[in-house]
Amino acid sequence: MKHGLQKYSWLIVPLVFLLYSAPGALDFVFHFPDEKYYTDAVLQMMDKGDYLTPYKADGTPRFLKPIVTYWVLIGSYSVFGVSPFSSRILFWIAGALLAAITYRMTRTLVNNKPVAMGAAFITAASPLVLMGASRSIPDILLVLFLTVSAWGFLRIMIQDRPAGTDYWLAYLGAALAFQTKGLPAVAFAGISLLYMMLNPWKRKSLKQLIHPGAIVLAILVAASWFVLMYLNHGTAYLSSFFADQVGYRVSSRAAQVIGNTALGTINLAAFLVPWIVIAFSKPKTLKSYFRESDADIKAILGFTAIWVVTVIAMSGAVFKFYDRYLLPVIPVVAMALALIITRTETRFEKFFIRLFLWLNIVITAMNALYWLFILPGALLLAGTATGIISLIIIYKAGKRFSSPIPVISASILLLWFNLHILLYTLLMPNPGEQLVQAIAAENQTENTPILVYGNIRTASNIRIHSGNELNVISMDTVYTIPKEGDHILVFSHKEEQRLNLEGYRIEKGSEEWKRLPPEKFPAFMREGVMKIKESGTTYFIAIPERQ
Repeated sequence: MKHGLQKYSWLIVPLVFLLYSAPGALDFVFHFPDEKYYTDAVLQMMDKGDYLTPYKADGTPRFLKPIVTYWVLIGSYSVFGVSPFSSRILFWIAGALLAAITYRMTRTLVNNKPVAMGAAFITAASPLVLMGASRSIPDILLVLFLTVSAWGFLRIMIQDRPAGTDYWLAYLGAALAFQTKGLPAVAFAGISLLYMMLNPWKRKSLKQLIHPGAIVLAILVAASWFVLMYLNHGTAYLSSFFADQVGYRVSSRAAQVIGNTALGTINLAAFLVPWIVIAFSKPKTLKSYFRESDADIKAILGFTAIWVVTVIAMSGAVFKFYDRYLLPVIPVVAMALALIITRTETRFEKFFIRLFLWLNIVITAMNALYWLFILPGALLLAGTATGIISLIIIYKAGKRFSSPIPVISASILLLWFNLHILLYTLLMPNPGEQLVQAIAAENQTENTPILVYGNIRTASNIRIHSGNELNVISMDTVYTIPKEGDHILVFSHKEEQRLNLEGYRIEKGSEEWKRLPPEKFPAFMREGVMKIKESGTTYFIAIPERQ
């Protein structure tokens, strides 16, 4: 029985990830701007009964990204209905699957459970993974499929006689990544193949990289949707797709490329703290470890380095750098860092254990004080209690691990949890939820046009919170008003001055920081809290007086 439990002990990593990431992932505590493009498109696809063509909110085709992310959302909405929860749940689960796949990849490559557990924990605790799993956009799916592909390529490289499944993992993983975000998958697959043919430790011939069945099926999977779109929409689709993938995105200005490359390097290093500090704390020991390692380990570390260079180069080549572009390399880098930290002598482990212990204690204390003196609530109480119990468990269980990675990773995940429990209390209910409640109070029919002015994210937010039951029209920056008929206008102070609201009854629709009560804070904090509250965005609804 004990042996059986130990065999499946690795499942603790994805389970801990799911627990500690849930408050930030399963509701719109933060509604990432790009999510609207995918949720709006899927609602249009489902309304039209067209499950191949993504659409914009106005009903025109959106040809910028491949289909997988849309299908994931369609599946979730079909099963769970339309809501913030269903918008996020499958991406949240994808984050947990990524941690599990990182474990299995590392375990099969280095045959060392502590290293594999370390790699899974580092992946699960990565802020980039936590953010990616909290957004209904392609990034977490892209890294999931690319990691499957990397697993296959690495197995092909280090095995003298690779199994057929290794080829399927490599090529089908790359194909699904291509159907998720397009050309980045081609870049990673191409650089992997070149490295396998050119590296000095475990070189493979072109013949050894070919598996006809896997390659043919991968090509069919990668090309199928694109062919269907071309048949349905002609060259307009391909022109739009390649313009987004290359034309509008790739910069030709040297200064911008250099600046973005520097940003990519700095950001990747920052997101790898504390692991990069620990792993490189003894350079001489690290150099000795690499020199004495066998060919398999050298080849794996070289593969990781090539992927890092690739992602930094790709991030540097764009017009605008985003930190999420670095996400694809996190699992393979986590494997390399776990190898180094677990197998070499390092420093600073105790410092980071104490640092995250005290950070968790501070945030947990803040949560407890906020519950006691400012705003009691069941969720904050449950979250605070979970934080306290988790702290005790983590630092008692930590003594059983030979590596510091599980304790530090669990502490980072707990810190993420504690922060989001507090932020959930401060920021919720979401403006979309408040606006839906305010609109419902006006007793309009579901066909009443809801005209939303300003950022199209607000219209998307209302659609999701209403379960797509309201007739929401995004007016964007078109400030015209219907001359007759039942309707409701939604706007913020910024748009109010551009609208002729004579003859309308105006009501407050939503308030950012709604649950922040300045009067309950100590006197010396009230002015600062009031300024925070006043700085938040307030939305209004306007109803024609004749109604």
